[in-house]
Amino acid sequence: MKSATAISYELDDIAAAAKELTDQIREKIELCKNTVAILHGQPDMEIGELSKAVSEELGCHVIGGTTAAGASLTNDGYHELAVSLLVLSADDCLFSTAISGSMEADPEKEIAQTYQKAYGSLKELDPGAEPKMVICIATLVGSIAADNILIKASDLCGSLPVFGYMAGDDFEFSKQQVYLDGESGGDKLAFLLISGNIKPVFQTANLAGKKALEKKLVTKAHDNIICEIDGNPAYEYIKEFPFIDDETTVLFNYQFFVEMPSDADNDGIPVSRALNTYDKETGEVTCFANVPEGSHIGLLYCTGDDVAVTSEAGINDFMAKINAAGGDYEYTTVIIATCSLRNMFLADMKSKEGDLVKAMFPENLTVSGLYAFGEIAPTSVVADKAVNRFHNATFTVCAF
Repeated sequence: MKSATAISYELDDIAAAAKELTDQIREKIELCKNTVAILHGQPDMEIGELSKAVSEELGCHVIGGTTAAGASLTNDGYHELAVSLLVLSADDCLFSTAISGSMEADPEKEIAQTYQKAYGSLKELDPGAEPKMVICIATLVGSIAADNILIKASDLCGSLPVFGYMAGDDFEFSKQQVYLDGESGGDKLAFLLISGNIKPVFQTANLAGKKALEKKLVTKAHDNIICEIDGNPAYEYIKEFPFIDDETTVLFNYQFFVEMPSDADNDGIPVSRALNTYDKETGEVTCFANVPEGSHIGLLYCTGDDVAVTSEAGINDFMAKINAAGGDYEYTTVIIATCSLRNMFLADMKSKEGDLVKAMFPENLTVSGLYAFGEIAPTSVVADKAVNRFHNATFTVCAF
């Protein structure tokens, strides 16, 4: 597979941005028989119009979602208030895409219909083709938890590896956009199915703060709300932490690392859950993603230095996986979905993850990434069956 990235800081003049992006791509690679593009956009621009203009110019589908904090990553490092385009092109791979209608009324139906549309498009390209992996880009909607979007998508594809993210904005949680060839919306989901000669590998790097509380059992919870921990109001547990008291209003710097109850779809690897708010009256703690009853959780406090350390370790582990894969398959492309909270923690070190990407990935790998309101990536893949997980505050990476 061939791939290339392009960057434009033109956010107002759509025609100029499309020309700048596509000119850069044409300078870097010659397109093969099958091509698709992933556009990382900004929430306050006409990003749907840009995806349409790029699609018409390159003659391929353009799928994507908006980034959080205005930030994106490429081989050149950290970019702020820019749009970035990743183009994938191959003679031995097929790409099919689809975008949903509004997910507000009947989200599971919309997800199923959208996946079937993408799958049907793949079969039109080649009746014998089957997807090898799925890229899922979605928005936060009130009618379905982000975790449940992934669960539905994973069921539909038969537990193929699913990689993706929840589109972001400037922490207003109302301007996220998902788009495909000009169709866009803040309540939509889009799929990209990839088949053919592709051998994806994945890495997830959770934050690991230096200050922690003893792990405890979640004894009562529903969806993303923790009601009781060890039989007591959840708020009593987090108040044990030295930096949290009745005057604390923001919990973004605190993460629950969650060991899920064992079941057929759980590989035992802990996932991260970021805290959001709490209610002193009810004792409930709200997280950004689901925490089921029976989980064991531990509370950590994290800083920008922790972000840097875990990102570097994650890239090192990821490169070891690629090098160990060996064989005749050549990895060319890296996609990164990293969390908007990591960007917040970095504070005056905003470019740190971009600096690491620029320094640690070799020139033969095309790198494209963005900051999200939640990351989707397998924690393990065995015999092409993936344990797909929804993550918070996590640096997730995919290569193929």
